[in-house]
Amino acid sequence: MATRSHRAPRAALLPFRVGRLARKRLERLAQRDAAVSASGSSASGSRFDDDQVEPTTPTVQAIQARANTYARREEQRFFSNIHRELTEHRILTKELDTDLATYEEKLDILPPAERDSIAEGHGPIFDELRRLERRIKRDHRRTDELSALIHSRFTAAQLRANRFYDHSDEKIAIYWGAFRRSGTAAVPPVDRAPVLRRSEWLTTKENNKLLELWQGRTDVQA
Repeated sequence: MATRSHRAPRAALLPFRVGRLARKRLERLAQRDAAVSASGSSASGSRFDDDQVEPTTPTVQAIQARANTYARREEQRFFSNIHRELTEHRILTKELDTDLATYEEKLDILPPAERDSIAEGHGPIFDELRRLERRIKRDHRRTDELSALIHSRFTAAQLRANRFYDHSDEKIAIYWGAFRRSGTAAVPPVDRAPVLRRSEWLTTKENNKLLELWQGRTDVQA
């Protein structure tokens, strides 16, 4: 299988920043939600009566939904762009397993004294062993290249999504500060601000099992 070169993922853009107009809009939304909450309207969707539940408002829910959508789009883009490499890696892995098993079988045929002199040996079995060695080394190099490429693209997608979550956290902080400062707001029994939930695929800690995760998630709709 021919070795192809690949371009490295593009560097991330400049960090997100909540501009002045966005801040004003968040403050207006906070005042609106606070007024509705103070009036006792059930349509506000605010929850402040349970210490075990994160405080939320319609605006908080909208920010959470948008961040989740962005992260999901990055996930789908990753699997879409890496599909060819994942397929090639899976094929190479199977071929490596077959070649290694064949190599061990042919090596067992040789007398123990001749197993350390495969490079100098003569005969069909030595030729076959040398051919298998070359193919195994070539496929190992290619799988390492593919693994590095997959990992770099996953990391780039992870950083983009996490950066958007960080940006959303900043928006939540601005919104919640304005909500608490509003004179029309009913004082909530909790002092903590809402915390965004982050997509699990972006926060996987077992880096040694990431490739297994990728191989098992080729269907991004699952």
